[in-house]
Amino acid sequence: MSLTILASLVAVSFGSLFYAYSVMITNQAAGGRFSTTTLSTAYAGFVLFGGLLAFPVGRIADRRGVRPFVLFGSILGAAGLLAISVAGAAWQVVAASWLLLGPAAAMTFYEPAFVAVDQWFGPARRGSAIALLTVVGGLAGPIFLPLTGALVDAIEWRAAARVLALTLLIAGLAAAAALSRHEGDRRVERKIPKLRARAGERRFVLFTISIVLSYGALQAVFFHRIAVFEDLGFSVGLVATWAGIAGLLSFPGRFIAPLVRGRFSGLWLYAVFAIGMSASIAIMLAADAPWLMAAHFILFGLAFGGLLPLRAVIMGRWFSGSGYGSMMGAQWSLAAVAGAAGPWLVGIGRDATGSYDGPMLFVVAALAVSGVLAFLARAAPGSDQPVAD
Repeated sequence: MSLTILASLVAVSFGSLFYAYSVMITNQAAGGRFSTTTLSTAYAGFVLFGGLLAFPVGRIADRRGVRPFVLFGSILGAAGLLAISVAGAAWQVVAASWLLLGPAAAMTFYEPAFVAVDQWFGPARRGSAIALLTVVGGLAGPIFLPLTGALVDAIEWRAAARVLALTLLIAGLAAAAALSRHEGDRRVERKIPKLRARAGERRFVLFTISIVLSYGALQAVFFHRIAVFEDLGFSVGLVATWAGIAGLLSFPGRFIAPLVRGRFSGLWLYAVFAIGMSASIAIMLAADAPWLMAAHFILFGLAFGGLLPLRAVIMGRWFSGSGYGSMMGAQWSLAAVAGAAGPWLVGIGRDATGSYDGPMLFVVAALAVSGVLAFLARAAPGSDQPVAD
């Protein structure tokens, strides 16, 4: 029950802070008031600050559990959305995104939830727990993308941001009240191991570079994708609906990938899915007809669903135990730099050239290279062996 409640908060947080942002940058919403560069900068800082906090959040969660983050993170996220809803200047949007939404994401997205899974479940149940977490979290896209689009159409974007703020606050308060304190005490009470030796392992280095590239590329896609299709002549409502459908198509991968880790190498699967997403972005750039737009979302949804839970599966196999949150946080903090740079650079490139074509080609390449690096990590010593804690 506690995991389902936590997963529900992850879904609401992702929906209101992450997926809704991609609708808010369109010309019909905040993109009509602020420039693409301003909104890209705001979102880049949101991703960067949230990612840089992943290490301290993970390290604290190793010792104290995740319950304190549930309440504080949802309050910060709601405050950030309210601040954006009344912003009249570009710096106000940037400040709210960097200082409020970013920390909120670090406390309410998947990272703390993955730590909770490692604390609450043994190896036999961990795969199914990750599957449940990512499946419930996957409802964020199918629900919040069309919902945000409908709210923007009906009550304009500022009022829509206030509705999202209230939704996140209610979800956070409910989750904090429902999560029992003893759940966090199920964690392993052992000394946190030194991380330097582990972080120098070849398998970890290669996989982390792969994560950095794929996360930077995915952030650029999620942030700019609706605007890309808007530039191609598609309506925002139609694209948001297809983005929601892609979220539904991610469910099979979210559920199956953690459960087949014993039959297939997690790194091999990660490589396949990363290359599949690279192909889907190439299709997006060539989408001059509705069927090509649909093909992009179908392929992307299927591939993203499989890729999403694999990081937690692979890292859990290698580093499960008292230092898991610290290792996950350290890796995610590095990925955050690329996650912040990706949307920002694509936004600048789009404003400079008047087109998304050139910047998004770099996204295609980054995902392809990410897949290759994950495949190469399979040859590293101990790539399919757990580390004794």
